[in-house]
Amino acid sequence: MGLETVIVSTIVGACALSFGASAYLFMRARPAAEAKDLDKIVKNAPYHRLHNVLKVEAGS
Repeated sequence: MGLETVIVSTIVGACALSFGASAYLFMRARPAAEAKDLDKIVKNAPYHRLHNVLKVEAGS
């Protein structure tokens, strides 16, 4: 194995390692998904779109 092969392999390995580390840190830095409030979701649901699917009585 020649010296050029060793040097090129080392450079390629270092680049791959830095790319992998950057991708890992980028994925880790994403903000966590917020917890959903079920009461708020039910309260703000679009019940007016259900007139053909489900009978919704006024005042319920």
